[in-house]
Amino acid sequence: KWWLDGTDEASHPFSIRLQLSPAPGMIHVVRQSTGSEATGATAAIELILDTSGSMLQSLEGRRRIDIAREVLGQLVSETIPPGAPLALRVFGNTPESCETILLTPLQPLDPAAMSGQIAGLQAIDGVNTPLGASLEQVAFDLQGATGTRIVVLVTDGEETCGGDPAAALRNLAAQGIDVRVNIVGFAVEDEALKAQFREWAHLGNGQYFDAAGAADLGEAI
Repeated sequence: KWWLDGTDEASHPFSIRLQLSPAPGMIHVVRQSTGSEATGATAAIELILDTSGSMLQSLEGRRRIDIAREVLGQLVSETIPPGAPLALRVFGNTPESCETILLTPLQPLDPAAMSGQIAGLQAIDGVNTPLGASLEQVAFDLQGATGTRIVVLVTDGEETCGGDPAAALRNLAAQGIDVRVNIVGFAVEDEALKAQFREWAHLGNGQYFDAAGAADLGEAI
C-alpha cells in the first residue's frame, strides 16, 4: 500500500511506467496535475521539539539535544522544500518551567534562517515536558494554513506538567481541523510509554515512530 493511503493525496490518480532492459531498469511514478498544485498549495508543517532537561542525557557518546539539532537542521536544509509553510515550537528556557514557546511562527521556510535557529536550540536542565500544553497550541500555531497540517512531535519522555495530550488531540479533532499529529519517541525504552505515544498519534490521525538512536531519528523524522 502507498503511504499516501488515507490522506488527501490518495484521491489523486497515479500512473506507473515500467521500462525493462537487460541492465537495471527504472520505475517512474508520475502524479497528474491537480488544482491544488496549480495554486501552489502545500501542507503546513509544525515541528515540536522536546528541549526538556532529559534531552541533556548522553546517547551514543553525544547529548540527545545535539543529535536532534543535527537531524532537524538536515531536515529543513535538505528535505522540506524551501518556501513550505513551517513553524517551530520548543519547551521553556528556565529550570522548573512548564512553558511551551512558539519559537518560529508559521512562515515560508527559509532553509538558512531556520537552520541557524535550530543550531541555537538548547535543552535546559530542570525544564519539564509540557506535551499536552504544546499540542493545545497546534490549532493556533497553524491557524493561517490551508489544506493539510502536519505536526511532528519529537520527545524523549512523558508528560510531566499535568497536561492531557489525549484531550488536546480530541479537541483538535472536534474542531474539524485537517491535522496529522505524528510522534517520534527518541531513545524511549519504556514500552508502556511507547504504547501511549501510539495511542496519542492515532487520536491525532498520525503515526508513532520509534527512534532508538541517532540514525533512527533521522529516518523517523
